[in-house]
Amino acid sequence: MASRERRRRGTTARSRRTPSAPAAGATRELPIIPIVVVVGIAAVVSLVAYLIWQQGQPASEQFAEAAEIEKDPAPDLPGEYINLPELYADERGNASYGSDGSVPNTAPHVTVDVDYAADGNSNPPAGGPHWGAGGCPTDPSEAPRFCGPAPWGIYRAEWPAETLVHNLEHGGMVVWYNTDDQEVIDDIESFARDLFPVVVAPYSGMEEDTIALTAWTRLDKFPVSEYTRERIETFEEELNCRFNPEDLPDC
Repeated sequence: MASRERRRRGTTARSRRTPSAPAAGATRELPIIPIVVVVGIAAVVSLVAYLIWQQGQPASEQFAEAAEIEKDPAPDLPGEYINLPELYADERGNASYGSDGSVPNTAPHVTVDVDYAADGNSNPPAGGPHWGAGGCPTDPSEAPRFCGPAPWGIYRAEWPAETLVHNLEHGGMVVWYNTDDQEVIDDIESFARDLFPVVVAPYSGMEEDTIALTAWTRLDKFPVSEYTRERIETFEEELNCRFNPEDLPDC
């Protein structure tokens, strides 16, 4: 430390002197640049070059696969196909994942309430614009506005649909219910504890005595009287993590 201080002070003192002209034929010494500075500059230049290069690359394999999944009606899979690319296509028809590697109209992060019904989406929604500010706690009543996705798990309090749609985009499944049948609720919760990534939560926005299972672009909605564990299990086995455009480790 002391030697560095002396070098700094010596440099300061020299900088105050008027430099003398070099003798005839003398070679001026170039300042020695610390290797740490050189490496740091090289790293920054490399990062900038990589980012520029990356922006010009085609969509990743995950995005391309997600684009195909999003457009596939897959009639043999459980539930109903919700055609998000058609619902959220712009005037040029651009909506699907993978068109340029960016987030499409089917899955933007927004900081407004989303009127899924006006969009023609399902109820509950099986995809679409959603909240993505992060920072959701484990208690929905304490959640800040526009947070998403919710932590995976089982809840007795309701989450905004905009939050849980983000969970769908991350490859998970959401079990929504609107019923006072505690026996059914308990059975869903008991069974779902062994499933992942899954959210189970009440949802007052749909018809009473109804259960809905959603994955990205898929909806299986039915009255409580038709509930079976096998129905949830089949949906989860076929659709959980089928859509995972960001290649998230949760899946």
